[in-house]
Amino acid sequence: MNNRHVIVHARDKEVAEIVFYERAVEIANLMLGKLDRNIKRIFPEDYQDLPRKNLRAGKADIKGKWREVENFCRDNFEGASPKNIAALYEPLYSHRGKYRLPLIEFIRIVGKPLEGRLKGAPLHSTVCLSPWGLQTEFPEAHLVLDIAFAYNAILKLKADIDEVEARKLSWSDAKKEKDEIAQKQSEMKYNMRMCLICCFNLIEAYINGIAWEYVKTKGTSSLSENQRKMIEGDQTSILEKLVKIPRIIAGRDSSPLNKEEPPLSEFRDIIKPYRDSIVHASPYSAPEKFGGYDKLSKIYELNPDIVKRAVDISLEIISKIHKFVGAEREFPQWIPTRNSNGLF
Repeated sequence: MNNRHVIVHARDKEVAEIVFYERAVEIANLMLGKLDRNIKRIFPEDYQDLPRKNLRAGKADIKGKWREVENFCRDNFEGASPKNIAALYEPLYSHRGKYRLPLIEFIRIVGKPLEGRLKGAPLHSTVCLSPWGLQTEFPEAHLVLDIAFAYNAILKLKADIDEVEARKLSWSDAKKEKDEIAQKQSEMKYNMRMCLICCFNLIEAYINGIAWEYVKTKGTSSLSENQRKMIEGDQTSILEKLVKIPRIIAGRDSSPLNKEEPPLSEFRDIIKPYRDSIVHASPYSAPEKFGGYDKLSKIYELNPDIVKRAVDISLEIISKIHKFVGAEREFPQWIPTRNSNGLF
């Protein structure tokens, strides 16, 4: 090999190293939310014409930041290295610095996030990478925030309406404020319906999510045919799922929930009928096997006390299952806290 080939080879190696270092640092900073700009272009051809002394200086400069990237990997991921981080550069660059991928895929490329780093995000989450940093998204997080926003709005609107009623206006005076009162009533009814529906949807998303995670991490080879169908999403009633899936996951004969006892009996008798009446609105009554109730009356009778109970029931169900399957915390980390008056 002549001297020219040696020089070219050495130059190519230096360029490859710089590109690798630069990409790893860029992606680490993006995941930490430190970038206040679009992701920059870092490709070998951008360095080919630079003098070698510039390449060496650039290499020395970027190596000074290398320890930070190594610390970032060690402090946040199991078995991650700067090479794993750098592997995300091209998909991120091609998507203009905003990239979404399943958490399972992220774990395959980068490494498993250490406990608490993703604030309890379940395995079926989507990882969202952007200059905002590394974030996660999953149905349960959306739905519990829907509940929180709607419930907080209900309490505020109810306080406003109660304040008007406390003034004991005459009918003639009350009618002067008719439009304002009607607007608040309509907003409160809207939020009550949405909150009630989201309570049901949250429970369904939660039980399906932990079932899916069990299948992905444990498999189904040790399960009976009925258990396999149940945990793989067979069209079983949600009540059956809430009783049976936790005990499959925990490997126990008992269950934290009983259809004839609160909170599951209240889910059956409060949340489900109101939710069904709203989602499947009809002047027909529900079949006798489901209680034979007047569907329309459920919509009209919905009130803040019923919604409060629905929220409490939903959180209690999740808490019971969460602890039963082995968690130490009372609730998953993604559930927001509430203060003494119930506000989220």
